[in-house]
Amino acid sequence: MVKKSAPQGEEKKRRTERILLRIPIEVTGTGADGKPISEKTYTLVINRHGARIRLKRAVRPNDQVTITNPRTKMACPFRIVAKATDLLSEGPEWGVECLEPDVNFWGINFPGKTSSSVAEEVIDALLECSKCRSRELAQLALADYRTLVSQSALSRQCEKCGAATDWVFAFVEAEAEEAVPNQPTQTTSAPESETGAERRRAKRVTVKLPVRIRLADQREEVARTENLSTTGVCFASTLAMNEGELIRLTVGYSPGSNEAEITARVVWRRRIDGTNRALYGVRLEQV
Repeated sequence: MVKKSAPQGEEKKRRTERILLRIPIEVTGTGADGKPISEKTYTLVINRHGARIRLKRAVRPNDQVTITNPRTKMACPFRIVAKATDLLSEGPEWGVECLEPDVNFWGINFPGKTSSSVAEEVIDALLECSKCRSRELAQLALADYRTLVSQSALSRQCEKCGAATDWVFAFVEAEAEEAVPNQPTQTTSAPESETGAERRRAKRVTVKLPVRIRLADQREEVARTENLSTTGVCFASTLAMNEGELIRLTVGYSPGSNEAEITARVVWRRRIDGTNRALYGVRLEQV
């Protein structure tokens, strides 16, 4: 029997879809020790109204900081929500909430969060206009998603351009010109032995596809991918899996579909605060 996970805790409170996305930022304000802070860092997860960020200096919940986004050249006040359990083990992480919610601080258009199940054929994908570089977490019909995959572009209306333009997948990592100084590599699935060419080929895109996860003991669940590449997948699941464990995945799963089941190996696991789920990064054994 296939199990479908239900949102809990912070999942219920979130007003828009989240994206695991690195955006370089600068944080200024006052630290927990009362001294000024000014730190160049980056986001780990964002949604329309807030983010989870890495911050070396300690701050206090409910304190206010100013975050500057070099991509949009915008600065906004944010409230420190709470210190979070490390999602990616890269240092202290904090949840922050934008105090100007009507401002598109991240430069990404987010759809409203829906209650649709993972089985419905609506796919969220982070896209970028090839002309003006506007970004949007688009909700695509299955036919449009297949067109995007097969043709590497999808014609859709761009509000900024005022015309129909070609939209392409936007990469999860910051582009070279936006790179964060001393930013560690997030190893979703890429092994250390990969060459530069292989790493470029394995660039991750944000696509929230239904994925069936099946374990050796026959437990299984239908979840959604957070991002994926040609060599790996990241997803959240209530199933308990260990690093190094072999699992079977059907990416793009729907009942009765002919999508192939592939073998993958769990590379890392991180618990998600306030839920019974964990975030997993897996490497595909068959590319």
